[in-house]
Formats: sequence, structure tokens, C-alpha cells
Amino acid sequence: MAMKISDRIKEFAGRQISRLRDEARRNVREMMEAEAPSTTLAMAFATGTLISTIPVPLVDMALAAAVTKKYSDMPRAPFLTGMALANNLVMAPLYASTPRVGSLALHWLAGSTSLVAPDVFLLKILVGYLLIALGLGLGSFILASTGFFGYKTARKYQMTNAS
Repeated sequence: MAMKISDRIKEFAGRQISRLRDEARRNVREMMEAEAPSTTLAMAFATGTLISTIPVPLVDMALAAAVTKKYSDMPRAPFLTGMALANNLVMAPLYASTPRVGSLALHWLAGSTSLVAPDVFLLKILVGYLLIALGLGLGSFILASTGFFGYKTARKYQMTNAS
């Protein structure tokens, strides 16, 4: 008897979710077992996050391919995890706030210098995007560096006490 279309869709979705879960587990295991210093892992994570914030479709993927080709010794798992976490769905509210952030930054700059803040919408978007992307990149580096350092320290402590 032929399967219903809804059953096929459910089966396909289940396989895809299982595949993604397995891939995520592999990435996490690879990150946790990596022998690279925590700052190297954090830099790869922050680079992936920063590249993934680019709002132009496929430009982020092309840049990610170029970065992974140029820096072949960079740990892949944190880089790809950073890209996965800062996807366009997550970034959509931040993209929407870029004109407001840019406007605030330009008006603050105009208030503290003799320059007049231009009323150019595109400039507000660009300044807002750069501030948000750099803040997200720096924040992800600090969080990842702290997390990787803490995990490596705890793992080292467990290994010395287990012996």
C-alpha cells in the first residue's frame, strides 16, 4: 500500500532532523576534543559568526569558502558552529534595527564633534550594521574564549584527579 504524502513528508523531516542532530553532535565533540588553544577555537567561532552576519545572500558563503581555503589549519567545527548560530533567521531583528543604531551613533558623533550628522538612510544602515556586526563578533569571541578556556581547564583538572 502506498504511503500518504503527509507520511512521506514526516519521514523526510525526521531523517533531516536526525541528520542535523548527528552533525551538531559531531561538531560539538570535535570542538571539545580539539587540542588547539582556546583562543584559536574562539577566534574561529567569532570569525564564523562575523562572516555569517553579512546580510547579502550567498556573499557570506563565498567569503566563508575563501576563508576556509586560505586558512586551512583553522579549526572547522567552531567556525561552522559560529556560522550556524548567526544565521539570517537569528539576525533578522538585528538587521531591522540597523538604521536606528546607525542614526543614534551618527547623532552621538555629531553631538561630540563639529561634524553635522548626515541624514542619509544608507549611511545609517551601514554604520548600524557595522556596529552590530563588530559587537556580535567581539561578544562571541569573549564568550567562546571563556567557554573553551573553562572547559579545557575543567577537563585538565578531571584528568589529573582521575590519575
